[in-house]
Amino acid sequence: MSMIEKLDVVARDAARRLATCDYVRVVSHNDADGITSAGIICNALYRGGIHFRASIVSHLDEEVIKGLNDQMIVFCDMGSGQPDLIAQLRGDIVVIDHHAPAATDVKYVQLNPHLVGIDGTFELSASGAAYTMAQHLGDNIDLAGLAIVGAIGDQQEMVSANKDILSEAVEHNVITIGHGLRIGDGDIAEILEYSTDPYLDITGDAEKIHALLNELNVHGNIGDLNPEELRRLASALVLKVAKTSADVAESLIGERYELNREVIQDAFQFRNLLNACGKFKNTGLALSLCLRDDSAIDEAKRLYLGYQKKVGSELKKMDIKEVKSIRYAYSSDKDVAGTLAGTIIRYIASDKPVLVLIKHDSKVKISARASKKLVEKGVDLSIAMREGAKQVGGTGGGHSVASGASIPSGEETKFIEAVDAIITKQLGEMHEM
Repeated sequence: MSMIEKLDVVARDAARRLATCDYVRVVSHNDADGITSAGIICNALYRGGIHFRASIVSHLDEEVIKGLNDQMIVFCDMGSGQPDLIAQLRGDIVVIDHHAPAATDVKYVQLNPHLVGIDGTFELSASGAAYTMAQHLGDNIDLAGLAIVGAIGDQQEMVSANKDILSEAVEHNVITIGHGLRIGDGDIAEILEYSTDPYLDITGDAEKIHALLNELNVHGNIGDLNPEELRRLASALVLKVAKTSADVAESLIGERYELNREVIQDAFQFRNLLNACGKFKNTGLALSLCLRDDSAIDEAKRLYLGYQKKVGSELKKMDIKEVKSIRYAYSSDKDVAGTLAGTIIRYIASDKPVLVLIKHDSKVKISARASKKLVEKGVDLSIAMREGAKQVGGTGGGHSVASGASIPSGEETKFIEAVDAIITKQLGEMHEM
């Protein structure tokens, strides 16, 4: 039995449990992967005549658990790392996640690619796992576009299980694959002014952006550019990004995915809007987009521009410090920490993992990011953040390439020292091999 077939067996079991319910509570994470996961499940439940209530949250903790007393609860893009919390619930539980499981011997259904040999960090996201289950709740192939948006949201590649979903989507005309700049859709000047993916040396400077576009003689909407205009623009952007990261520069141009069934056609733009809505806590608006409510588009675009302005403003203020094996910086805006860390590792400094710390009440929240190259060299941020946080009385975890932690205020120096030591050891052990 192949890995995909093994995952499908678990997906079928989870779907059978949901199919017998009159009502399902859905709890999901507030990033693009979590929101698309919830969107897939909610669409499938609605089509099956099953009532549901969805909650989109920033993290799973005691407060979230206390508010749940439903008979059937589905967790999306969270749960595998918190078995102790989920064990407190009395209802029937399905966990759809792609984070490394903290426990495998659990009494609830755990639909997680890691458990069948699929790399949940790079090869299948939570939305992909949710899509696999949705296929057993009815004819839901048209939801494959949401699964691909979720994978893009977690910086995953179209390989292994993701490639299988993409191929199925293309075969059924759910997605059309094109080639070009992977920076979303819309007015070129506006995209470049507020873009953090890519983050350019002219981001936020309207005057320099207009000067560049005048020099290239490229204006208007990206979708309206002819091949020669697109080539000029792409070449200029790749040259700018290549100054800091050749790998990321190469990823700027490649496959683009047109979503033929969704209210936002460009998959990368859809990812951007969902992330912005999630971070601004307008998760109902984000889920509406996944439920194909086109009345939510204009407001989502407005939120996205506001979010990008916040990220750009914070980046310009940040003082990035460096120790032996990591970089770290403080930010005052808890809504953009993950995006800040991701932008720094991709476009500013990619040779060491990056931690962004946010002081919030009596706690300090940390978002950490590494590059795939660093992971290949032995870095595992999930372990580093979990063990580092534990040493100072906090909690942490996530993926090898992207992770987070929460620690008591005042313990930042000890935490940074601990994580630096762990990362140094990880790199040293890999080098010895």
